[in-house]
Amino acid sequence: MKALSSKKITKKPIKSVFPVIPTMDVVVFPNMIVPLLVMDERIIKGVDRALEGDKLVYLLAARTRPENTEGAIGTQDLFSVGTVASVMRVVQVPEGGIKILVQGIYKARTNELVADSEVLSADVEKVEFDTDNQSAEIIARVNGIKEIAEKMVSSGQSLSPDFHVVISRITDPNKLADFILSHLNLDVKEAQDLLEAESLVEFLTGIYAQLNKELQIAEVQDKIKNHARESMNESQKEYYLREQLRAIKKELGDEDFEDMEKLHKKLLELKASDEVKSEVKRQISRLEKTASDSMEATVIRNYLDWVLNLPWGVETEDNLDIKHAKEVLDEDHYGLKSVKDRILDYISVRNLKQGGNTPIICLVGPPGVGKTSLGASIARSLGRKYFRVALGGVKDEAEIRGHRRTYVGAMPGRFIQGIKKAGSCNPVVIIDELDKIGSDFRGDPSAAMLEILDPKQNNTFYDNYLGVPFDLSKAIFIATANSLETISGPLRDRMEVISLSGYTMEEKIEIAKRHIVHRAMIDTGLEGKEVKLGDDVIGDLVSSYTRESGVRQLDRTIRKLCSKVARSLVEEGKMIDFTPSNLDKYLGPRIFAEEECSKVCQVGITNGLAWTSFGGEMIKIEAVSIPGKGRLILTGQLGDVMKESAQAALSYARVHAKEFGLDDKMFTNYDLHIHVPAGAVPKDGPSAGVTMLSSILSALTDRPIDADYAMTGEINLRGEVMPIGGVREKILAAKRNKISHILLPMKNKNDLVGMDEDITKGIDVIWVDKADQILNRVLMEKVGKIAR
Repeated sequence: MKALSSKKITKKPIKSVFPVIPTMDVVVFPNMIVPLLVMDERIIKGVDRALEGDKLVYLLAARTRPENTEGAIGTQDLFSVGTVASVMRVVQVPEGGIKILVQGIYKARTNELVADSEVLSADVEKVEFDTDNQSAEIIARVNGIKEIAEKMVSSGQSLSPDFHVVISRITDPNKLADFILSHLNLDVKEAQDLLEAESLVEFLTGIYAQLNKELQIAEVQDKIKNHARESMNESQKEYYLREQLRAIKKELGDEDFEDMEKLHKKLLELKASDEVKSEVKRQISRLEKTASDSMEATVIRNYLDWVLNLPWGVETEDNLDIKHAKEVLDEDHYGLKSVKDRILDYISVRNLKQGGNTPIICLVGPPGVGKTSLGASIARSLGRKYFRVALGGVKDEAEIRGHRRTYVGAMPGRFIQGIKKAGSCNPVVIIDELDKIGSDFRGDPSAAMLEILDPKQNNTFYDNYLGVPFDLSKAIFIATANSLETISGPLRDRMEVISLSGYTMEEKIEIAKRHIVHRAMIDTGLEGKEVKLGDDVIGDLVSSYTRESGVRQLDRTIRKLCSKVARSLVEEGKMIDFTPSNLDKYLGPRIFAEEECSKVCQVGITNGLAWTSFGGEMIKIEAVSIPGKGRLILTGQLGDVMKESAQAALSYARVHAKEFGLDDKMFTNYDLHIHVPAGAVPKDGPSAGVTMLSSILSALTDRPIDADYAMTGEINLRGEVMPIGGVREKILAAKRNKISHILLPMKNKNDLVGMDEDITKGIDVIWVDKADQILNRVLMEKVGKIAR
């Protein structure tokens, strides 16, 4: 600031050295009492030194605040003008510092800062204003300060009512300035500018400017408050007038006031619990008190529309005729015996006992085997409504539990939406793609599914939008999944898991004749026409064009053939007689070559069986021995488990080398290379252990493997054949490849119990529990005779 007086400052020759206390966010003036928190050890020592003497310290404000509030302030960050103050009280702080109470005595300027290892000190000189307190300039500024202070008090600002009484009695300009400064909210820069004022006139002018600034800010705040108050009064006035207008319109019959009566009538007819009725009643009461055109009224109406239109206590009566149910299930789906039996068991129990827990089933199997469509068939057999909830890719828990009504556009979760759409509280619910639920920062939907699929909890399912419990226990839940691996353990534990395998060739032919061909003819306008698709043609479609576990691709292929017939009828007016020999004319070259494996017995090549989510496959495992250093080389993009199986097989071969006429040098002077074809496809699992062992010993002994055998099984170091999975699919794969004999672990024998005889028909299943039982069968003599 520029000085408004030409009077110079008189610097009294009083010099002294004081401990320095840097201050942050505050500038202390003379006569001001301020508490300070000191955490720096060096500053604390300076306070201790002051207490041992005259208790005087030098307070200097910091220009900037350090990043660490407990860190030391650099001497270059301190202003050059401060205040000498007296330490009035010291209190120890539990965190390790001290809290002191200081009172400013006089202003001083820093001559030199002395920073030793223990204490930060300063050599200062006292600064005083040398002026006439009764000069015209001083009196004018004092009167101006008192006048603006009275304005602030009269306008009801932060100053107390007695403020102007006190300042009216103060005659000393310095004391007046000190008193007012203690009531002003100044930042460090503004306060420091006042402290560094070079004259009393400049000092008082600065105080006047700060008071005027606060008065202007207060006046603006008053205007804002008054405007808000007026707006609120207008809103209340508008609401009151609208209510009067509403009453007038009611008397005139201009407004449909039957809405509220309808809501009350629906409430009386509601077959819900007392808790639900109480909440609905409360919301109707709120709606009556809310302005009809407000946003809140819209939210309440939407909520009441959902709650009052849900099928509380509305159930469809089950058709418990077990014969009818069996006919419907067989009519819609071929096979799937285990699922049909479970539904028929449930109907039988309902015939004997009303109520009880409804089944919660999880159908696990490859795509296209009829998991989803089975739900509609079950609903039709029972005479129930049904709806489907697709959970593939769902990551937001609110999709299951619903959104809270505080959010714009909030809605109930998918299950409550489905219940309302079905119009019944006991529908069949298809939970599709349960294994493909995701999770992110919005929550884990699979955790919300725990409540829905728990028979002990779903009778009080809580949807966030409804805010009241809803009974889901009467619904039949049927979940579908391609794999159980991605379904959490607790969720899996709540369901009855039924595994569905892929269809056999015979089953696919039967499904095509019963369902697919008829639907395709209807969809292509050929209903009533005679489209010739014999068993041999359908069989060729299955084996050469649609290698899959289900029948989706078969359905698309048959539709394509029907489209060819429709085009022929339109263009040439004649039907097409399909045969296996002319299929490539209409469908193009066969996608899959004939699967019959080569019957040539070769050294180091063994027929293995694998199982994927798309069905069984036959793979050939190849092994060769080449001069080297005894390394085991594995190729074909094998997983860790499969690599360990190869290592275990090699270890077994080394232990039993003499039994096969092998020298130990064969394992040290030769490298063994094992390759599994189709290297672009990742492979893993332990079931190739016996296959790798057979290929290893064949390569080392130069004895060929009987190509009419296929095998599967895990092997341990003792030569025991351990159980594996996917027995049904592997047998089907062997049959497709025209294999005569299949070697399976003895511990998998129970897997054939209940399996259709058509699956094992035409193939010799041999049960083994030791590796030598396999080797004695598949290793042939060098002359080509099979070693038995």
